[in-house]
Amino acid sequence: MSRELVSPVFVGRRAELSRLRALLDRAVAGEPQVALVAGEAGVGKSRLTHELAGIARASAVRVLAGGCVELGGEGLPLAPLMDMLRAVARSSTPEELDQCLGAARLPLTRLLPELDPGAGAGDSPEGSPTQLLEHVLGLITRLAATRPLLIVVEDLHWADQSTLDLVAFLVQTLRELSVMLLLTYRSDEMHRRHPLRPLVTAWERVRHVERLELRRFTRAEVGEQLRAIRETTPSADFMDVVFERSQGNAFLVEEILAAADSGADSRALPPSLRDVLLARTETVSEAAQRILRTAAAAGPRVGERLLEVVAGVSEAELYPALREAVEHYLLVVDDAGHGYAFRHALTRDALYDDMLPGERVRLHAAYGAALAADPTLLGEDGNVAATLAHHWYAALDLPRALTASVQAGRQASAAFAPAEAFRHLERALRIWPRVPEAAGSAGVDWVALHIMAAEAAFGAGNPNRGLSIVDQVLAEPDAGLDPVRRAELVERRAIMLRALGRDREAARQLRDALELLPHGTAEPIRAVVLASLANSLMRADDMTGAATTAREAATVAAETGRVAQRADALITLGSVLAYLGEGDDELTPLREGLRLAERHGLHGVAARGYTNLSDVLTMLGRFAEAAEVGRAGMALAGRIGFARSWGAMISGNLAEPLLRQGRWREALDLITESLTDEPTGTFASTLLLIRAELNVWQGHADEAERDVREARRFFGDGAELQFVTPMRYVEAELARGRGHLAEARRWLPDLDGPLDGAFARYLWPLMWLGMRIEADIATTRPAGAPTAPERDRLYARTRALPTVTPSAHGYRAMVEAEMARLDGRDEVRAWQLAVGAIRAADEAYPLCYCLFRLAEAQAADPAIGTERTSATATECIVLAEQLAAATADDIRILARRARLRIAPASAGAAADRPSLRIRLTDRELEVLGLVAEGRSNGQIAAALYISPKTASVHVSNILAKLNASTRTEAAAQAHRLGLLTPA
Repeated sequence: MSRELVSPVFVGRRAELSRLRALLDRAVAGEPQVALVAGEAGVGKSRLTHELAGIARASAVRVLAGGCVELGGEGLPLAPLMDMLRAVARSSTPEELDQCLGAARLPLTRLLPELDPGAGAGDSPEGSPTQLLEHVLGLITRLAATRPLLIVVEDLHWADQSTLDLVAFLVQTLRELSVMLLLTYRSDEMHRRHPLRPLVTAWERVRHVERLELRRFTRAEVGEQLRAIRETTPSADFMDVVFERSQGNAFLVEEILAAADSGADSRALPPSLRDVLLARTETVSEAAQRILRTAAAAGPRVGERLLEVVAGVSEAELYPALREAVEHYLLVVDDAGHGYAFRHALTRDALYDDMLPGERVRLHAAYGAALAADPTLLGEDGNVAATLAHHWYAALDLPRALTASVQAGRQASAAFAPAEAFRHLERALRIWPRVPEAAGSAGVDWVALHIMAAEAAFGAGNPNRGLSIVDQVLAEPDAGLDPVRRAELVERRAIMLRALGRDREAARQLRDALELLPHGTAEPIRAVVLASLANSLMRADDMTGAATTAREAATVAAETGRVAQRADALITLGSVLAYLGEGDDELTPLREGLRLAERHGLHGVAARGYTNLSDVLTMLGRFAEAAEVGRAGMALAGRIGFARSWGAMISGNLAEPLLRQGRWREALDLITESLTDEPTGTFASTLLLIRAELNVWQGHADEAERDVREARRFFGDGAELQFVTPMRYVEAELARGRGHLAEARRWLPDLDGPLDGAFARYLWPLMWLGMRIEADIATTRPAGAPTAPERDRLYARTRALPTVTPSAHGYRAMVEAEMARLDGRDEVRAWQLAVGAIRAADEAYPLCYCLFRLAEAQAADPAIGTERTSATATECIVLAEQLAAATADDIRILARRARLRIAPASAGAAADRPSLRIRLTDRELEVLGLVAEGRSNGQIAAALYISPKTASVHVSNILAKLNASTRTEAAAQAHRLGLLTPA
């Protein structure tokens, strides 16, 4: 059979192809698109995809394609990504590869060594699946910056969990890039519990995602397909038979036609697809059938050398059989040209299912033996350990299956695929009891295997499963755990408990583990447990205990050479000393731990160090230093692929000192650009709460309400005061600003938690706001009305709060001033003290507020002349206008009522709101200038070294602030209002 079975003419699907071409055009224009192509097996998904890929290449669009590979019912880890990386490596010059890989080269080399052949195993950095996602996104962003990109992932129904996570991440984060993501999957495989099903359901609700369901061919289209293949018009009878038997399935049409061309009576064809496919394979010689059955046991594709060894035939026998299978279009030569794949997986499935059980076992054993003897037979596209694990398990050779499963689990963990690692290791756990001398086969003992499986489960985002595995070992009486092994297990359990917010439980168990270790000895495990305990105690707000434990941990770690634990313990020690306010050199240990982590490439520890150092510097009022540390930490997070996690947290720690100093426009730019990376969880909450606070101070109630609502959604059911108190602050301030004082009060009195340590800093602003609300309520009561009991309870609580930082001293002075306002006594003196204390703390918004209250008190005091009051009001309004704070409205009203003379510097300001120049941030003014020049989002991004997605967000914000519906209208308003001239 020399004629190919695939139609040289693209049949039907014109509407679908036209729709895909339209999506591709949008992507090329800078609007990323996602297309889901669904359909039953054999309906023509691949042909439609290949047609679009051809159109894309003809339009100078770069095409990266990969397919999910099923092996024994399981997907190979990140197979599509490996295909794409290989294509990038082979189609790029060394210079181009350097440019597009950037900081992602080393971690991606762990997946595909040919990206950097000179990198050794020791060069691999620590990593996580989250980092891999960010590195892949960075690679795609850099590739799309040079030319539009079409990314194709086929057979997503076979995807492993890591591939599903990657695809879901890309669907969520691809914004303002010239990228189209095309995903295909079998709709007939989507049973109710299929892991792809909830993802597809969620994706269908996303605006830039479109789903196409391929229907079967009509009778006319089947006729067109037959005419194109046979190059002649089929008889009506033959076309009726083919359409009846195929029901319009394109692949089955080809198979029926092939069977008929081989001499079979089309009217006597078997009724089922499986039987049709088997009948087709029986038309070739016995030698070819043997090769087909051998290939079917290998999986979707098999290398030529491996097939020759397993089939046990000579070259003289092999090549005629292969040629016959190819000519009958049962096998095709793979893309690499070194192996063969079934033309369709359905043929392979039919052959494999038709084998006798013993025949399958024999073939799998032969594959296992061949690959064990010569792993290079698999070629560069395969995973030897995972393939061996599959074949040995299918061959019922459990000792070898155990060995390979453990090795496959190790490799998957190293390749950012913890879900697949857990699958392999969980299989090893199941096999273990059935293998004599299992520890010898596995290369690890029973306890170590459970630890590996628990860590893989934790890495895959399932800490509860990890806990259950650890608990199984701890509860096993025959586990033979000595104190050291038990302590190792408890320490890993503590990490999982901390991830679940169970810090006190983690600390309690770590203390118990320490008691089991020999006292007075310096051992590595003691350093590990002590460092972990210090971290848990700090998170549980036991600062004194954390400091003592961290000192001991650092000492033991230094004596035993545990660099990571020493760095981590020093970071904890410096942090808690700062919280406790002990000594002038409290930050020395923290800085030392950070330097140690960076020197030894401990990126995760270093990221924690930058986070803690920037945080405590802000708490201490050293805002300029905090901002400098925050910028360095963000740079590290970006390099190592933690921009959406640690990077978002550190950017929040950078935005906070900018906010306190009054550099609000810088803070807004930073938050806007960090949120375009779409962080999640508490990382997103951190940024949203800072922006909500800023929006409240500027009088943007709707925006603040939206931010705090989103922050609460990301935070979930958490109860940490560092997030709860800012949420309550914003909610209370929103209610107060709307005049709902009773509602505002309800946000305040029921806060639980400690009054000292790390959490006092979060309570002070809320306690001041509570006292302000009480003072506001008091002004509405009749003269002589009794004092509200809420005031006394709130005031008593503020007296219990520690004042170890400049900010705390400032807020205490503000509380005292609110009490004076509430009681109507000595207000001028109280607000003068508050102004002095807040000025010393360098907090811009509280200073603005205190100046307003001082001017108000001075205006009410007949002994104070209008000149002093006017000077206070002038300072207040200048600061308020610089900040674009809502306090500007309050001070203007006061100035009119009290007939104060405000300095001319503010005379040009709008009477009812801050000027647009003030409302637009520095970055937005830059973007507005480029919009006025007619630049696109991509051009703006290139000019300002930001992502197109970030540029788009800035443009949207500008349009909203200018109340403009188009970019042209915004540019016109900018020129009319003089916003493009220097301030």
